[in-house]
Amino acid sequence: MLIYHKLEDEELRLINEKRMKKLQQLINEKELLRNIRLPLNLEDTTFFQTINKFPIMLVDFWAPWCGPCRMMSPIIDQIGKDYLGKLVVGKINVDENPLIARQFSISSIPTLMLFKRGKEVNKIIGSISKIKIDEMVKMHLN
Repeated sequence: MLIYHKLEDEELRLINEKRMKKLQQLINEKELLRNIRLPLNLEDTTFFQTINKFPIMLVDFWAPWCGPCRMMSPIIDQIGKDYLGKLVVGKINVDENPLIARQFSISSIPTLMLFKRGKEVNKIIGSISKIKIDEMVKMHLN
């Protein structure tokens, strides 16, 4: 009987440890999200590491010579502010980072991609309204 209780206690301890680790991870993610106020500049070398770091991330594929990209930039920045603590915004210049652009078959810019836990969940090509971006983001927020 005593052995059974020790095993049961050990199982409960392991379950509680696992739950506490998961809870701490969620707390750390939320704290990290709250501290990112500006869009992150992404690069070929750190792209996957960065998108895997955050629970949900909106990535803007753009180039400085692209007029529609420049028009979308303040909207993308505002999305980051509107969803502070819930979403991270990243921007990747396709001219300076052709490997990632090629890997995701980016042939038109601006292109917005939404990643959840590092996996693409939505993609929009071209200039769109803030309302459409809001709809896309809200659809994937927990």
